Amino acid sequence: MKTLILLSKQFPFGNKEQYIAHELNYLSKTFDRIVIYPHDHFKVNDTIGFPLPANCEVADLNQHIAKSSRLWPTMVFVWVFIRELFLVKHKTWWLRNARKFYGIWLTQWSLSNGLNRYLKANVTKDEHVVFYSYWFSMSAICLSMLKSRNLISGYVSRAHALDLYHEDWKSPNAQIFSLPFRFFKQRHVTMLYPISEHGKAYMQRFMNAQKLQRRYLGVFDMGLNPERGANDEFVVVSCSGVDERKRIHLIGQALSQLEGKVRWIHFGDGPLKQQAIESVAGSQVIFEYKGQTPNKEIREFYRREHVDVFVNVSMSEGLPVAIMESVSHGVPAIGVKDYGTSEIVIDGYTGKLLQPDFSIADLTDALRFMKDSSDVLHYRANARKHFQDYFNAAQNYMDFAQELAELPD
Repeated sequence: MKTLILLSKQFPFGNKEQYIAHELNYLSKTFDRIVIYPHDHFKVNDTIGFPLPANCEVADLNQHIAKSSRLWPTMVFVWVFIRELFLVKHKTWWLRNARKFYGIWLTQWSLSNGLNRYLKANVTKDEHVVFYSYWFSMSAICLSMLKSRNLISGYVSRAHALDLYHEDWKSPNAQIFSLPFRFFKQRHVTMLYPISEHGKAYMQRFMNAQKLQRRYLGVFDMGLNPERGANDEFVVVSCSGVDERKRIHLIGQALSQLEGKVRWIHFGDGPLKQQAIESVAGSQVIFEYKGQTPNKEIREFYRREHVDVFVNVSMSEGLPVAIMESVSHGVPAIGVKDYGTSEIVIDGYTGKLLQPDFSIADLTDALRFMKDSSDVLHYRANARKHFQDYFNAAQNYMDFAQELAELPD
């Protein structure tokens, strides 16, 4: 019997990580049994927020987590901490956070022991077990501990953005983003699946390339965006949080430089809403601030309302799902040449790509090109084809589920 042990953050509790629910439908077809371990959530009596396939169950580790001596985990921590110190980029930061990391280590040690007890009590020896961490973060530390102690034979993990780029992730005020024990995880993971080629190339700087395989996520096909009708209005859509990192006010500043009728629709919310509104004040731009909007409604909007271009100017993105959604409907995109964005925004093919240090004039030129170009139909067709070739969730999830099911025990 093929069994998958899937480690999430909170899924299936709450309303986050909904993309796991989509992937789970395909995993349930290639595995006989799936045990979900919501690593950061222990209130298993809470309401499950997502429907689960019949062969899925949620692990209750509460009864398996018990207090134990700190002596051995502390000795191991000291060894791992010193080894990581020689490898991390920001050594002062690493030393300054030693107490915090020690607390994380003890927590993960306890959770790994609890998971090991759960497995002994609930998984039989005749089950072919695959361990899969959806994030290369805390849950990967937990599984790495089990692997380092030879309690499991190995595990695989996806890697997205913050759980991948660590110290090189761009953020406002040059704040250091780094999850601890990166090299410990890299040493013990059997196979790491970054969600972009850029992420794979980045990780090749730190670990064996044979342990890396790019596996794209994707979105589902919900049809084409309508072509432009008699209305000569230029329609731009953005979809993101509204904060310092997302920089959506730059979109408003650039749109304000265009001539003619311009309508800008933004889906998403955040603390810098007023800044976004003021970015088009006094201009010809009609701004519709939709705020936080269910994904289903956004996809329906793409099916119903013509959109000329999608714009994302965030200073850091792994491989934006929002752009996947726009190109799936045949809507070209403008993005920043950084991280994985250039794998979906192909300059001159699916849209226009800006340099990381772009100016407002650069963004204005890209928007003007998409507004006035005679090749717009080619861009729309190319966007749709690129989605079908690389970011179709139905194909990507099924291929990945079959790959996991074929992994050795």
